[in-house]
Order: sequence, then C-alpha cells, then structure tokens
Amino acid sequence: MNIIRKFLKREAPPNDSSQEHRIDVRPLAPIATPKGHVSDIAAVMASPEYAEVLAYFSLYPGRSLMSDHSRSVLYSLARLMRPQLIAEIGTLHAGTTEVFARALWQNGGGVVHTADPYGGERCPAIIAQWPEELQRHAQFHAKSSMDFFSRMVLESKTFDLLLIDGNHDYEYALFDLQMAARLVRPGGIVVMDNAEQSGPFKAARLFLAANPAWREIGSAMADYHPFKPFERERASLPDTSFVLLHAPDHLSIGDGPHSWGQAWIDTPQLNGLRFEVVQPCKGVLLYQIYLRGFANANRWVKEERIEGSVRIDLAGEASIDHLLGRRLSVVSPPEFDDQLFTLELDLSWQADSGSPPLALARLPVPI
Repeated sequence: MNIIRKFLKREAPPNDSSQEHRIDVRPLAPIATPKGHVSDIAAVMASPEYAEVLAYFSLYPGRSLMSDHSRSVLYSLARLMRPQLIAEIGTLHAGTTEVFARALWQNGGGVVHTADPYGGERCPAIIAQWPEELQRHAQFHAKSSMDFFSRMVLESKTFDLLLIDGNHDYEYALFDLQMAARLVRPGGIVVMDNAEQSGPFKAARLFLAANPAWREIGSAMADYHPFKPFERERASLPDTSFVLLHAPDHLSIGDGPHSWGQAWIDTPQLNGLRFEVVQPCKGVLLYQIYLRGFANANRWVKEERIEGSVRIDLAGEASIDHLLGRRLSVVSPPEFDDQLFTLELDLSWQADSGSPPLALARLPVPI
C-alpha cells in the first residue's frame, strides 16, 4: 500500500472535501462466535461458525483492501484470543480497525491501537462515524510505526495481537516485526500482511531463523522454494495474504545478545536480579546492566554499568536470586526533586551441549 499512501497524502479537491470521509457503516449486531483454538486456525476456518463470520465480512467494510477471508480470520483471532490490547500498523481507511473493534465489542472489552502517519485527518473522521460503542474500543495514533512503538515502550504496553500492514519495504517490515515481537505478550500472535510481497516475506523468514522459539501457524515458510521466490499464493492460511507468527509461552534467551532497551524503574539502586526459569536447562547466562539516573531536567545524568555471569543448572522450574558483584547506585543530589531512573539489560545464554535456550517467565526483576 506504499503507492496508495502517496496518493492519500494529496489534498482532495475543494468541492469534494465534504464527502471525502463519508463511509457506509453497519449498525451494531451480533456476529457468530468462532469455535476452536488459534493454534489450529485452519480448522476454525472449516467450521460453520466461521462461514457465518465470512458471510458478514464479505465485501465489508467496503473501504478495506483485504480479502474477505483475511478480515474474517482477524475477527476470529480477536474473538478466540479475547485480547485486551491489539496493535495495528497501517490504518489506511480503518476497515480492519473496525473489524477488530467489532470483535472487541462482542468480547466485552479491549482496545485496538492503530497507527498511520498519513491518517491524521482521514482516520479520526472515519472512526467518528462508527457507533459510539465501537469507538470506545479504538484509539488512533497519527504516528509512524517507529514513533508508535517508541510511545508504547514508554507506556510499558504489551499486546496480545499485532497486525503489521505498514510500509512493505524489507527494512521497514523487519523493524516492525522486531518491535512487534518485543511488545507482544508470551503466547501472543503477530500477523504480517502481504506475504506475496518480497519485503514482508523476507523479513518473516529472517525473523524465524533468528528466533527459533517462535513458530508459524501455517506452512508458508516450510513450503517456500528458492526457485519460486515470487509465489503469489504463498500465505500461512488459504485465501489470505498473511504470515501468522506465534510467540512462545515464555521469554526465550539464546546466545543473542538480547536487549530490550531502557525501562523505567522506581529505585536508584540495584543489588541483583531475579530470574524465573520455567524449564530445565544447563549453561551460563552472561549479562550487561546499565543503571541510569536523570534529574534537574536531565542536566544531571549518572550511569552505572556492570557485567557478570551466573551458572544455571536446573532440572525444572525455579526462581534464582542473583546478587551483583557490587551495588549499582545513581542517587542524585538532594536538591533535585525530579529524579527518574532507567534500567537497560542485555543477556546472552551459552547453553551446555544438548541444553535448550533459557526460558524465562518474564524479564528479570530487580532486587
């Protein structure tokens, strides 16, 4: 949709502006509830309930550029997962946003955050024409994916379901996918649209190769043939243009190094970290920690850094409290009352022969 977006940036003729954002929108009405599990969405698509969903979203919303099955699959995922937070990169005319909003309305809760840097005038005008009950489930951001993801990181949001349908150039698609993976909750799903295009498909292949704990729901990757690099029908599910990626149920740490950037914390001191390991493993976990303090409108900045390692040899689940070689402290002078603190953690897991990647329930907790 990159070329389309270029045209959308142009101003409409003056005599057409009053009709520019008029849409046909259906009143609220119950839609069939799909049955099954997201891990077997192909079986869900074969159910009579899905057939009813497909009938509802046939050619609707009319402003959506996705196929009928693509809209129906997204609705079904949102109904089956019952997500509290959905992220959508690429709003365009908010057709898919409406699909998500209808699912969340029937779920009884949840919000879809949708971002489009070119939709600042177009998208709010469209969403305002929905029934008020649907509007409550959508929040539009006139931001690029980089600005949107940066804001979500600052707000410490994690998402159950993410749709990537923005800039389809490889470099942009890979960035969007990597950030989506960083912000998805364990067990969540990332959907990449336009698998028929080289950029998103290559990004998904590279991502899965670098993150073996993730898996595709479907067979687009397994069916890929190097002598058919431009296969038009490749997708995780038939009659869609999706690559469906399922996050592991835990935080998977390999040799990396893995970094999650800076995160706000409430304390200027750090004594150690708590690791919540969820499966047997043997190896050495190496870490690098930055503790930073900011005060006096960021004119006062202090940084403490430490490297270390911890040997882990477990036959099952366990919580490990690891003390650092020294306490890190970024306490600011007492005359400053606007103190803020961040923690940046990098990890690398060096597994013993035959041991799997390190599986953590969540990011290590400061102690």
